[in-house]
Amino acid sequence: MRERLILIVILAFAVFAVLSPWLVNGAPYIGDAWIHLKKAEDIIARGRLRFEEYNDMWPLVNLIIAFYSTVLNLPPLMATQIIPFLVSLSTINLYIISSRISRNSYAAFSTCMALILIPLYTFITFGSAVMKETAAFYISTLLIAYLLVSSHSLVCSLLLSFGLVVGHHFASLALFILLLSVLAEDVSDLFGGDVPYLKRDLVMASVFGVLLFSWSFFVLSKVGWFLPVTGNTLLTAMFAWFGVYVVSRMGRSSPVVLQALLIPLAALAWRGCLHDIPTPVNPISIWEVRDLIIFMVPALMGLAFYWRDRVVRAMFVSTTTLIVFSLVSGLDHSGLIVFTKSLHYYCVFLALVFGLSWSLILRKRFGSVFLVLASVCLVLASIFGISFALNGPGAYHGVEYMQLEGLRDKLGEPLVMDLKLYYLSEYLDVKRSIFHKLGQDEYVLLTRSNLVHGVLLGYIWVDLSLYMPYHVMFSCDRLFDGGYLRVLRVNNV
Repeated sequence: MRERLILIVILAFAVFAVLSPWLVNGAPYIGDAWIHLKKAEDIIARGRLRFEEYNDMWPLVNLIIAFYSTVLNLPPLMATQIIPFLVSLSTINLYIISSRISRNSYAAFSTCMALILIPLYTFITFGSAVMKETAAFYISTLLIAYLLVSSHSLVCSLLLSFGLVVGHHFASLALFILLLSVLAEDVSDLFGGDVPYLKRDLVMASVFGVLLFSWSFFVLSKVGWFLPVTGNTLLTAMFAWFGVYVVSRMGRSSPVVLQALLIPLAALAWRGCLHDIPTPVNPISIWEVRDLIIFMVPALMGLAFYWRDRVVRAMFVSTTTLIVFSLVSGLDHSGLIVFTKSLHYYCVFLALVFGLSWSLILRKRFGSVFLVLASVCLVLASIFGISFALNGPGAYHGVEYMQLEGLRDKLGEPLVMDLKLYYLSEYLDVKRSIFHKLGQDEYVLLTRSNLVHGVLLGYIWVDLSLYMPYHVMFSCDRLFDGGYLRVLRVNNV
């Protein structure tokens, strides 16, 4: 009964966190959602898959939206929210992983809540998104939980591996590195004469590897080379993995020291303080530093206590490798992309070691008091994260969707817009062009975030005045102003 209550509380928090942007704003959180929504509608209309361009090559997200839209008779736009809901179910997988390692329900509960409330806020912003990687996240965590099963079924291994491989390439890479790290632990055990899992893990890694490389070759045959990989990047990744693995075997203090240095760096990178990409975020406050410290202390304690566990160490090696690689390979646009994707899996590891510490902290005097104080601080931090997600410059609003849908048949000329509105306009088949040097009588589509934060071009936000100086903005004809969207006609350039 207690365990059921714990799971209900976990799911309630997780569902609220990832669905909050939809519940408040009435629209998907990220631009990729409009691409996959259009793909899903195409699958429903045609009754089959098409493999023609990049977003067709990992069809899991498109298939899930199409399937639930059809089975539940939901509008495809509403059916997109099945993806965040699946991400919320990942907390159950974390509960299984933590309880298997710690044999403690409090630790398992703390692990799940840590994933939801982690001060890096990635669970909310990432989990709310509708894209290939969020669709693959549930299978990623399920595969980690599956690694703890004593005996593997070949059929289950094939199904889970194939589901992840057709879900997302980076998620597949992250799990493949984890499987290699698990094998490295097995080989180390082999020298000690203890090999209970070597055969099982070798089969799992082989099955996953064959499927991963086979599907990658299929994608290459359809869309060409899609990975930003060179000989130097591969060499850097290998050195990063080897260096982190050596640190993991040096003793208890070495992994703890490495994480004590890496977590603050990850927090700085997440807030746009390291990569040479301008992002519209406020400076880090003293309260965020406090929340990060409150999270770090138990996390480092959990790592120290469970350092010898093979799954914990394998997750330490694989997720830390990704973060280290993203930071040493370059602090530019490409490095930011790799870092952002790596952070999703790194936070799973951090949540795990954070949760594992509580089975030991609660045995100490005033341990329960510290738990309450830490929980309050992390809840407050999470509220900030939800607010950041809802009001972020890239977040969509249902009003924007309805207003642009109402405008699409009234304006025959292409509308100049930024990347955020470009995604939505592509879904609605609105004639469009990305921001450029404006000409006479061109039509410009602005959203509220353009006026406050600037114009989104790729990962970069630039000031609107670079394209529309004050005298140009002042002289424009205002053809439509709906609060969230504004259509202007340029009169004076």
